[in-house]
Amino acid sequence: MLGIWILALSLLIAAEGKEVCYERLGCFTDDAPWSGTVERPIYRLPWKPESVDTQFLLYTRDNMANFQVRTLSAVDKSTIKASNFKASRKTRFIVHGFIDKGEENWLTEMCLFPGTSQSMR
Repeated sequence: MLGIWILALSLLIAAEGKEVCYERLGCFTDDAPWSGTVERPIYRLPWKPESVDTQFLLYTRDNMANFQVRTLSAVDKSTIKASNFKASRKTRFIVHGFIDKGEENWLTEMCLFPGTSQSMR
């Protein structure tokens, strides 16, 4: 009987998802809907933000030929103030999937001005 209880407790613990928490971002689990579904069959927790090294590439009407090379940081407001970003203008964020690296053609194509072939890069 004790063996059954130990087995049941072990299965219950194994069935419980893992969790990781990051300052400013909150907590994430490897439970559904984030993992273990048809769309996301791999049980993985997100990497540390430092490991992901998120980059924000800024395309504006002031720098249409290329994205702004400065590293924009959501934590350091001075990087945003030093950029061509203007809060009074319409802002759109394009986010690629976790498999892409942000270097795919479709991302650049989405930065085109509507109705033209003029790139807003």
